[in-house]
Amino acid sequence: MEVCPNCFEDAELKGFISSSKNIGICKICDSSNVPLLLIDELIDFFQGLIDNFKVLPDGEPLISKIQSNWNFFSTLNIGSIILNEVLSKITSEIKNSEYLVDYTDDIIENFSFWEILKDNLKKSNRYITNIEYLTEDLGWDGFFNTQFELKSSDELYRARVHHKSNLEAYSIKEMMCPPFNLAGGGRANPLGIPYLYLSDNPETVLYEVRASYLDELSIGLFNLKKEIDFVKIVDFTEQTSLFQTTNIKQTIKSKLLRDEISRDLSKPMRRYDSEIEYIPTQFICEFIKIFTGASGIRFCSSLDPSGKNIVMFNQELMECKNVFLKKIDKMHLKAVDHKTKDS
Repeated sequence: MEVCPNCFEDAELKGFISSSKNIGICKICDSSNVPLLLIDELIDFFQGLIDNFKVLPDGEPLISKIQSNWNFFSTLNIGSIILNEVLSKITSEIKNSEYLVDYTDDIIENFSFWEILKDNLKKSNRYITNIEYLTEDLGWDGFFNTQFELKSSDELYRARVHHKSNLEAYSIKEMMCPPFNLAGGGRANPLGIPYLYLSDNPETVLYEVRASYLDELSIGLFNLKKEIDFVKIVDFTEQTSLFQTTNIKQTIKSKLLRDEISRDLSKPMRRYDSEIEYIPTQFICEFIKIFTGASGIRFCSSLDPSGKNIVMFNQELMECKNVFLKKIDKMHLKAVDHKTKDS
């Protein structure tokens, strides 16, 4: 059996297959004039991948598990064809793509500990926790290497809502973090330790500050200071490639853990939520700052699906270049029905 780049969505694997000099018609996805690679050349990779799953009677079909977490194949059907061929050539208790599976116990333990840690930080041990277990046993200090370079040319934005009408735009200084004695706790920063919250486009910041109809706002434009070429930011938005020649288990563990944390970072605080809910994400940001040396984090905005948020641990890296006024003159609200349990 031969496969082509169009059989997969994984960018690294597509690139690897594209280097093949064998050009022809793919009998799996019917693509014409494409590079073709014998599936046997991917057997070692698939053996390493399948070794990270166990058969579980109440689990999920293998193909669905891989697609839901990784979007690895171009379609479920193509993925099943390839997996069934591969499973006939490797050593595994999993015999076809529909076998019910879950990840191995050590992988489940690794990302599931996030929920245990959250509960512990909120209810039991807020300031002292077993860091050695996180680093030496679970290896979390090596799971935040998915980073990008924030460059001096990248433009970021921050908004502040005015509490009165017809005010002038806030000054550049007022668009920076509040002083430590006025800094409340946020999803990333603890009480009294200000971080600079930014977004990658001016529309996203309107959602993030929950601007309402006729609100007036100041929006600041930010860049890295001109003497700084770039800084490293831990990226919770990047799609991790599953195609690895080594350390597949490490890749799976780190991606699943980051997905768990990312959901909590993006979760908007409702007006009736307690600030205690942010303590776990505050902890993990401190963990990232200490163990990776990164200057901040990037995560998806749950309020604006097209936008990304960036939190800078040190505002002194940034400068506000300009501030402009904006008034919200239209809004689109949509109510969502939720089913309730019968009383």
